Formats: sequence, structure tokens, C-alpha cells
Amino acid sequence: MPYLLPSVNRLIKFCLLILLFAVNPCFAQITKVNELQAKLKGTMPDTARLTLLKKLSTAYSAVDPEKKFYYAMVYQTLAKKLNNHEAVADAYVQMGVSYGIRSKIDTALTYFNLGYNYAKTHGIKITEARALANIGFAYNRLGDYREAINDYFKALAIYKDIKFELGTNQCYTNIGSIYYDMDKTDIARTYFIQSLNGYTKSKNDMGIAAALFSVGNCYLANKESDKAISYYTKSLQMRQKMGDLNGISLARMGLGRAYMQQKKYAQAITNLDSALKNIRTLGDKYIEANVLNSFADAYNGSNNYNKAIDYGKQALSIARNIKSKGVSYEAMDKLVTAYHKKGDLENAFKYQTQYVLTKDSIQEERMLKDISLIEMNRVRSENADLEKSNQEIASQNSDYLVKINKYSTAIIATSVILASAIVFLGILYRRNQSKQATNKLLLKQKDEIALINNELAMLNEEVITQMELSNAQNIELERLNNIKNKFFSIISHDLRSPLSTLQTLLAVYRQGDIEEKELGELLVKLEDTILTTGNFLDNLLEWSKNQLEGMTVNPVDFNVSDSIDENIHLFKTKIELKQLKVNNMTAKNITAFADRDMIDLVIRNLLSNSIKFCNTGDEITLNAGIKNNRAVIYIKDTGPGISREESEKLFSLEHTLSTGTQGEKGNHLGLILCKDMIVQNNGTIGFESHPGQGTTFWFDLPVGKVS
Repeated sequence: MPYLLPSVNRLIKFCLLILLFAVNPCFAQITKVNELQAKLKGTMPDTARLTLLKKLSTAYSAVDPEKKFYYAMVYQTLAKKLNNHEAVADAYVQMGVSYGIRSKIDTALTYFNLGYNYAKTHGIKITEARALANIGFAYNRLGDYREAINDYFKALAIYKDIKFELGTNQCYTNIGSIYYDMDKTDIARTYFIQSLNGYTKSKNDMGIAAALFSVGNCYLANKESDKAISYYTKSLQMRQKMGDLNGISLARMGLGRAYMQQKKYAQAITNLDSALKNIRTLGDKYIEANVLNSFADAYNGSNNYNKAIDYGKQALSIARNIKSKGVSYEAMDKLVTAYHKKGDLENAFKYQTQYVLTKDSIQEERMLKDISLIEMNRVRSENADLEKSNQEIASQNSDYLVKINKYSTAIIATSVILASAIVFLGILYRRNQSKQATNKLLLKQKDEIALINNELAMLNEEVITQMELSNAQNIELERLNNIKNKFFSIISHDLRSPLSTLQTLLAVYRQGDIEEKELGELLVKLEDTILTTGNFLDNLLEWSKNQLEGMTVNPVDFNVSDSIDENIHLFKTKIELKQLKVNNMTAKNITAFADRDMIDLVIRNLLSNSIKFCNTGDEITLNAGIKNNRAVIYIKDTGPGISREESEKLFSLEHTLSTGTQGEKGNHLGLILCKDMIVQNNGTIGFESHPGQGTTFWFDLPVGKVS
């Protein structure tokens, strides 16, 4: 298996992103934007303003992608006025780049396709190729490699036809990177070599150095370390001549990994140390974390496990700060290896558990990405149908406009005839009959015009109705899609956790690295985790059912004290296990008017949370009273309390896990379900908590009739 191949894949994708916009630079800073804004306020010809708007839209790529989209629209409006087809097509691509920067790939694809079709219709080859290259990159981001490669080849053919060498070499690099991601490194290498030959021919040193690095990565992936070292060394020499610190760092990191394949750990560490110094100078945290992971790999290979642990923890800390799950996943792998070989099984088990959870999270994201791709293709198909329908309506409107123009011409001609008739009226009385006939003709034409106007108004109302219907459908689809994504995210994460823990536990037990007593304690925790997960699944299914179908409330009068007693009895085993003091102080004459089953579920969830987070010997008090003609139920515990940070998101669907005093897993879904059910029963819910002083949850309901 190649050393840290996933990291190399991501580095190549990073280079691909830079090359993608090489034809359309986006390196402007805020000062450049301010300069262009100042110039835009001045008076100038429309052609000069068009050029300025293009520069401003491009400059906003690195500052504010939403403003980039706004100025691209202004740029396109002026281009249409000037009948500048090349600028109109370019504006569509700029709009797509704006959405691409914001990771709204489906919308970006819409504008890239608009730009491609417009450029193709008007024979603007360079913009046609640029749009195709961006479409390919968007599909690459979505993981649809087949479509991405297809679009890159189309762009490549156009670039070759117009002899645009930079675009041609860029396409070779893009295609090679996709094959590299698919682990077809031999094919990838052939395209990187073509890119290298192209950059060499055009004497583009920056491109040559990048291509040498990519070819070296392919040889490294195939474990041909001698060839990899040769290409990395050539890339390093060119980067050093150019003074390119980032390129020098990448080449040094490649050399370090190649020497690790040869088990020359001293040479590997020397090169990695040089890479780390340069990267820290540049402040690139992503590459720094990758270099630190390589250090951990090298020290594991040379049996220096303490240093491996030190570098692995540094890499993990940076990866978590920059929210890179892939780099975190690799850092935890290095830590598990180091702790296991060192004999520290407790820490090895700790990081192994985190490693499995991170792996599951990455797989979950990949699954949601695949689902999103399928959904996006469906939406694109529907949009294509809508676009076709809109074109038909626009064609009909154009026909009506032609008719209106014809009738307007007829009216003008008739008016001239009428004026002439009036001049001759005084002279030739007998022409009066002709005048009357002319007036009748005018009235008839007026009626026809009125009829056409009515038809146009009806068509306009129909178009507006169709647009409103489409918007309503889109809003409903978006709501259902959000519910689906939340459901998949929660169930995938929380139900896999206990299974992953069990898998890890069995693996350790099979190797004989854990005693029977420790296994027994862990099995007790695992049993509690599975029971808690079962309760969570009940809440999840109830919540999803309520989201999709709505709640059905059947209110009745019921005794609050009896309900509390029944629910306390359900948790009798857990209460005794934790040695908690649970008291029901509710008076027997208090009743509430609400759905009894829903309120039982609310009390169970709140009581379960109190039991989960209380320490041994703590006290839980349940009470109820009448206040302002409302039945108010309180659940108070002497547990650790809730922090301000957790309080702010307690009733939100932000997917976070919490851990009880004995390792029980908890989530916020139960509280969200509680809030929904209380609201549906015409009540309110809240809580008061101070860290270290316990927590009181309360909710109120309409007062019932006392039997």
C-alpha cells in the first residue's frame, strides 16, 4: 500500500484547483477590489466599463463570491446591451465559479452549462473549452469521475484545435489527477508526462515542476521509490531556482516518503524536517499536518514510538482545527500503531475507537454525497424540462410581439391615410363614404389588438402561476431533502457507534490483550450503550414520523402524579444501579389536559437524562403545581448541570453527542421530540441550570378537570 496515498490524492486535487483557474485568474486582494470600485464610479464609455466589470467580478473571487456573482450579472447585462457574445458567455462562467467557490456545485453546473451552450452557439471556442473544463471539475468534486473525464476530453479537443497550450496542459493534468484518484496510477502517469512535455515545450517552469512532482507521486504509489526520488529531486531543483517555498516543501515531503519506502528513515526525517520548516513559514496548516503524519510514520518505522506519538498528536490537533477528517483519520492510525507497539493498550484502544468513528463518518459523508449526486441529476433533468417549456413560451411571446409590431405598423399607415382624408374632406364631400369605411376598419383593428392584449395577459398570468407552483414544489422538496439528510446523518452516526465499539472490543479480546474482568466491565457499558441506542431509535423514528406525517394529538384529563409514578417505576433498575434518590412530590389532585402517551414520553426522556448525568448518590425530585391556570411539572436533579455552550444548542438539531457519568451516550433528539410534543399539546418547555449546581427542567400544560 503506498505511503499516505489519500493525502497525496488530496494534494493533487489542491494543485488541480489552482490549475483550473489558471485560465481565469482569481488572485486579487481587497486593495485591488477597492481600486476597481473607485474607477467604476467614474464616467467612461460602455466598452471600457465592460472591461472594468469583468476585472471586478474576477477580483471578487478571492474576497466575496456573492458580490462576484452580482458584478457578473451587471457585466452580462451590459454585454447583452453591447451585443458582445464573448462577454455574455464569459459572465455565465463567472457566475458558475461564484457558486463553485461556495460549494453549491449543482447551481454552478447550471451556469457552466449555460455558458457552454451560449459559447458553442456563437462559436466562442476558448470560452466553450473553459466552461467544459469547469463542468469537468464540478463533476470531479461530486465524485462522478466518468462525467468529469468526458468533459475534460471535450475541453482538451477544443484547446488542441485552437492551439491553446496552457489549457491543453491543464486538461492533461486534470485527467491524470482523476485517474490517480481512481488508483489507476499507470494511466495517470501517462497524462502527467504529456503535461510535462507540453510545459517543457512552452518553457513554463512552474508547470514543469508541478508535473515532475505528479509523476513522482505515481511512481511512489507503485512503490518504485528510486524513480520517484529522481522526479522529486528534479522538481526540487526547479522549485529552488524559482524560490517557490510551497513547491520546495511538497518535493521534500515526497522525498521523505520515498526514502521511507526504502526504510532509509534518517534521510526521510532530514527531508521532512526541511519541508516542515518551509511550510510553517508559509502557514499552510493542511500540508503541515500531512508532513507531521509522515514524521510519525518514519518514527514508527524506526521504532521511536515516543516521537511518533508526539508528531501524531500534533498532526491530529491541526487536522481537527482545520476540520480535515482525512488527515485526522491518518493521524489516529499512526497513534494506534505507536501505542500498540509501545504496549499502551488503553491509549491504543482509545485512538482505535476514534479511528473507527472517523472512518464511519467519512463513509457517511461519501454516502450522502452519492445521494446528493443522484438527486442533483434528477433536479437537472427536471430543470432541463422546465427550460424547454420556458423556451416554448418565449417563442410564443416572440410570435405575439411580431404580430403586435405588424398591427402597430398598420395603425400608423391608417393614421396617415386618415389625416389625408381629413385634408381632402372639405374639398371633396363625396369622399365622406370612404372616410367612414376607414373608421370602421380602424375599429376592427382596435378590437383585434385588444383581443391580442388579453391573450398576452392570460399567458403572462399562466407563466406566473407556473413559476409560483415550481417555487412551492422546490421549497417542499428542499424541506423533505433536509429531513432526509438529517435522518441519514443521525442514524448513520449514532447507530454505527456501538457496533464499531463492539467490533473493536472483540478484536482486542481475540488478540488476548484484555483481562476477563475488564471485558466484563466493558460489556456492561456496551449493554447500556445498546439500550440507550434503542431508546434513541424510538425517539428518532417518532421524530421522523412527526416531521413527515405530522402529529396526531388525543388530549384527555389525566392525573399527573400517577403518570410520574409509572414512569419512575420503568427506571427502577437504573435508579438502584446508580444509588439515586428519586422522589415524587406531586399532589394527588393535580390533573392536566393533554395526550397522555405523549406526556409519558416527555417525562421518560427528561427523567432518563437526569439519571444518565447524575453521579452516584445524587437526588432527583419530580413535582407539579398549578400556576395561572396551568399545570406545571418540574424535574429537578443535583447533577453536574449544563454549560452555557451546551444550553444554547440543547433544543436544536445540531448533531452532537454527550456522555453520562458512567459513559452513557446521549444526544439532543429526545429533547427536540419533547419540545415538539409539548408545543403540540398547547404547552411550553424550558430549563434552568448552573454548572455544578444541578438542572431543573419544567413544562406546563392546560389544567384538566379534577375527577
